[in-house]
Amino acid sequence: MATSPCALPGALRSRGFTLTEALIVMSILTVVLSMGLPTMTTFVREQRIRAVSFDLVSDLMLARSEAIKRSGVISLGGQGQGWVEGWQVRVEEGLHQGTVLQQRGAPGNQVLMAGTDRIEFDRNGRLAAGGTAIIEIRDSARDLARRCITIDLSGMPQAHEVQAGRCP
Repeated sequence: MATSPCALPGALRSRGFTLTEALIVMSILTVVLSMGLPTMTTFVREQRIRAVSFDLVSDLMLARSEAIKRSGVISLGGQGQGWVEGWQVRVEEGLHQGTVLQQRGAPGNQVLMAGTDRIEFDRNGRLAAGGTAIIEIRDSARDLARRCITIDLSGMPQAHEVQAGRCP
């Protein structure tokens, strides 16, 4: 005699989740994600500032090495009004005067840059104006992330994270 499917225990059970189980899981995920979202926003802002500072330091090193290689003046300066529209590395004297070696677009409206508008390296890789230069990069919305780019007497750029206050 064959048994009917109804006679087997659990044969008609449905598979999957109930609506109640799904709602509980969704509410737990919502609470966990809402706790982590401010931290993630801060992380993204800090990474944006760090990326801009790394780009700027690498372009400063390019300008310095090109000045030594070409035995001439190479500049790095903002496009348009200051650093808002990006920056470019240019040859300032010699046969290829005016040639753009590297160009970066605007860092975005969440990033503010202040300090020296134009930096020139002489044929020895030092600042043509002498002394030191400082460029400050910070977040436009909050005062959370700040980085300082300093160029010392030898012409070497360095990035520093600023915890409190302004750049040195």
